[in-house]
Amino acid sequence: MIFFGIGTGAYTLVLAWLPPFYTQLGWSAAHSGLLLGGLTLTEVVAGLAISAVIDRFPDRRKLLYVVLLLLLAGLILLLIAPVSMAIPAALLLGVSIGALFPLSLIITMDHVSNVRNAGSLMGFVQGGGYIIASTMPFLGGAIRENFASLAQAWLVMAAGVIFLLILASRFSPDTKVDTTSIRLATK
Repeated sequence: MIFFGIGTGAYTLVLAWLPPFYTQLGWSAAHSGLLLGGLTLTEVVAGLAISAVIDRFPDRRKLLYVVLLLLLAGLILLLIAPVSMAIPAALLLGVSIGALFPLSLIITMDHVSNVRNAGSLMGFVQGGGYIIASTMPFLGGAIRENFASLAQAWLVMAAGVIFLLILASRFSPDTKVDTTSIRLATK
């Protein structure tokens, strides 16, 4: 749930604050919106691409590491060269966020052994995960209000990605989740 929430939080943070970040840097609203549109298109393509190749990776951690490192690289570009590297940053963010969403769901399903457990775990992961993700735009706004820039929000998200890299190391394909406590909590 935490992994899904922070990963999806990257999407909600970028969706809410990338255009205002660029308008604050002097870009027009139209150009800022086009950048977000390109990022969104890249997300869709990445999500479809992951779905096409996922069966080649029984241990999903390798894909997770690549995707998370791409996300981290995109956030770093927003921090160190937001204007000159806007398009590469948007492409990196789009590819990584677009791939991370289906990977998070697939990894959740990898860790259950039957349909009943899958439903319980997926409800728990998505329910709590979306609550976590919904706080990210609010956090970005609070940071912008207090620091007059979104650079610190990108930095906080980068720290979240580093945490996700650590969590990803625990996603061995050989482990299964005991969903008994999840089923009891949702009744």
